[in-house]
Amino acid sequence: MLKSLSLATAIALAPCLAIGPAVFAETPEGAAASLDAFLNEFPDLGPGYAVVVVTADDVLMRRVMGERRAVSGAPMTTDTPIYIASQTKAYMGLLAARLDAEGILPLDSAISDYWPDLVLAEGVTAADWTLRDLITHQVPIENGAVTMLEAYVGHVDPADYPRLIEAYSSPRDPGFRYDNLGYNIYGAILETATGRSWQDWLDLYVFEPLEMDRTSARTSDFPINELSWGHHWMGEEVGWFEIRPKTDGMMQSAGGLVTSVDDMATWLQLQLRGEGPGGSGITAAMVAAAQTGYVETHQEDRRNAAELPCSQYALGWNICDFDGHDFYVHGGGYTGIRTQMAFSPDLGVGIAAFSNSDNMTGWLTSRTINMYFQFLTESETAERMRQIRIEQYPQRIERYLDARLEQRNAVMGEPRWGGWSWSPSADELADYAGRWTNGEPYFDVELRPVGPALIFNWGDMSGNMVPAVTDVFAGQASPFEEVQEFRFERDESGAVVRMIWTGTGTFTRAE
Repeated sequence: MLKSLSLATAIALAPCLAIGPAVFAETPEGAAASLDAFLNEFPDLGPGYAVVVVTADDVLMRRVMGERRAVSGAPMTTDTPIYIASQTKAYMGLLAARLDAEGILPLDSAISDYWPDLVLAEGVTAADWTLRDLITHQVPIENGAVTMLEAYVGHVDPADYPRLIEAYSSPRDPGFRYDNLGYNIYGAILETATGRSWQDWLDLYVFEPLEMDRTSARTSDFPINELSWGHHWMGEEVGWFEIRPKTDGMMQSAGGLVTSVDDMATWLQLQLRGEGPGGSGITAAMVAAAQTGYVETHQEDRRNAAELPCSQYALGWNICDFDGHDFYVHGGGYTGIRTQMAFSPDLGVGIAAFSNSDNMTGWLTSRTINMYFQFLTESETAERMRQIRIEQYPQRIERYLDARLEQRNAVMGEPRWGGWSWSPSADELADYAGRWTNGEPYFDVELRPVGPALIFNWGDMSGNMVPAVTDVFAGQASPFEEVQEFRFERDESGAVVRMIWTGTGTFTRAE
């Protein structure tokens, strides 16, 4: 799958690797050596894969291999900005703790203190819920429109949030339920209350004090050829399908950061030290507040990304148990990328794993982290799990690709596509071009003909619309995304006047 790998490991343990993976199990350094040997058994972690392991004062491993973009062959390095998706929540959690401590945005203030006329959803009153409830996933509403717009489409003006919440929210059962919405709302409240965006606050209160200059909530802070791209594995005949990095507009407060291996080391060491460096303004009380559990998650059944018993959620951290040790963890997943980070205060170590593909490296990122802790704690299952993971990984990649292709082919074979019998001319395709609206400006979509198909642009998202049968197109932003049906209707004169976007609504031509 990956023809060549470049490997860099910043630990002076290479002479020890031949001794075997279990020899150094009781020390953080020995566990790092064991992990390095474990990862050497995987020849296909492409296009790029990176791991960093730290104590409070030392970096035990900086392992970076492969490419940040398969098409260009540009190498992944320790300062390559890599998208970390939902791990953003932990950074926002520390920011929220600092803003709370300084009285800028109190976490125990009610949502209604900022938007007094807001109607969250039927039976859910804004005065009953706090900003802390928002970022611990407790406010019992859901709003797929807002989370979709923020993560995939483009910037949503914070001033529009009350309207969008009232228009598209619905109540859900009370209790913890992980979602992006609370962090999205918190970010909007932060900007409307202070006049400064969450991105600017992170720069001022987190990244600059910690000198994390390869971390940003804006991809435009780096040349695009320096960023890591996402990838789908399409099989040996096709190779990698690349996913362009997010635009600034898609970088949202629940999942909108890029960071480097080096900066991740700094971030994890902050968690272990429990306070920022002198002059940073990040106090021990702020870090402790961000690491405090505030809500029971009831995930003791291990049905979570870490596959561990997890009982509480802090400000952007899942609090779990690893063989009797406190274990803080958060993952991040997006189209074409998978990442995870974790630290254990009592074991005194932190680790993160990055993959710029989603071909089962998401499975391996979490196993990389668990494997390190199994080595460190001398788990009696460490050697067995090491062998199982090495043996199963190639099979999992093959099965996952087969399942993806089978699902895609099944959808493409459905009767609604009419056997893909339609090949419209350029003039016929032009009939569908233009801007279409359903009355909500954030859902306006632009269509234009390119070659034998249409291209749709929805905010910053774009994709292909392939002709299927007369007046019906199948749209996708990438090969393994959900296939969207676009069906058009004509008036009595034969003019194309309506577009039915399945699951989204009816659209007419924008004036």
